[in-house]
This record gives sequence, structure tokens and C-alpha cells, in this order.
Amino acid sequence: MHSTRIATFLLGAWIGCCLFVDLAALQNLRLANSVLNSAIPPAAEIIQKAGRDEARLLLRYFAVEQYRYYFSAWEWIQIPGALLLGGMLYFAAEKRILPQILCGLMVALVLFQLAIHPELVYRGREADFPPGSQLLGTQARVWALVEIWIGAEAAKLVIGALLAGHLFTYKSHRRSRRTADEILGTGGAENLREEV
Repeated sequence: MHSTRIATFLLGAWIGCCLFVDLAALQNLRLANSVLNSAIPPAAEIIQKAGRDEARLLLRYFAVEQYRYYFSAWEWIQIPGALLLGGMLYFAAEKRILPQILCGLMVALVLFQLAIHPELVYRGREADFPPGSQLLGTQARVWALVEIWIGAEAAKLVIGALLAGHLFTYKSHRRSRRTADEILGTGGAENLREEV
């Protein structure tokens, strides 16, 4: 029973942290634009001296570099967490295979994201500043990689939700079976089924 709770907690933490990192990345990009529009007077003076377009490029570059770092660090953190979750699922689901397969698929998606991350970083940096930011081929390649990465992230979250649903239904099924055994006595549910 405790392994089920630990597995559920680990899965919830994994999904929650994925969502947090994804939202933090989106917020970083929005924050770069809002700094330009609502900068305090000393910052507004620096922006005015550098030029609004150049400051926008630099702030956007900083925001993108920040979320590249977050994603890279988070992808490496997910691997030991996923292995720990897989171990807990082995005991929590009484050695059933479906939770292990779902967890394995999530790990495979993390490894896939790790595999495409270096190219995404390289191509992204190439497209951050002119002339790369003005070339359609470079931009298209970056957006294709971003869409693939987002698709893998969405698939990982969907599989995580399926695994969470499986854990909750399995836990409630186990609880109702245990309650029936307590009411009818040990082995009573099996005896009742045999009689019916």
C-alpha cells in the first residue's frame, strides 16, 4: 500500500514539475517583451541608448537561453526520478506489466527529448540573431524541432495521466476487494464467488 502512495506521489511530482517548467519557459518569453514595455526609468534609459530592437533581441536571447538551460537540466533530472518511479510501480502494481510499460514510454520520450535537445539548442542559437533569424530555412528547422519537442512533451503528459488514472483505479479496486474480504472474512469474497 505504501509503495502505491509513493508511486502516485512520484508520478504527480513528475507531471507537476513538467508543467511548471513548460509554463516557466512560456512566461520567460512573455517577460522579455513586458520588460521593454514597462521598464523602470534606469532600464528604460539603457534600452533607449541601445535601441529598442537591439534590446528586444538581447532580452529575447536571454529568455531563450534561460529556458534552454531549464529544459536541459530538467531532462537529466527526470531520468533518475523515472527509474525510481519504475521501481515503485513494480511493487505498487503487484508486478503488473501495464504500469511498467507506461513508465517506460515516458522514459523513452525523455530520452528522445534529450537526443534532439543539442540540435535544438544549436539551431536555435543560429536563429537567435541575424542573419539566421531572417533566413526562412533556419527558422523552419527550429520550429520543426520545437514542434517535435512539444509533441513529445504532450505525449509524455498524456501517458502520465493514463498511468495516474490506472494507479487510482487499481488502488480503488484493491481497496474495495480488501473491504469485501474484511466483511466476509479472509477468503470470503472468493468463497462467495464460488457459491454464486
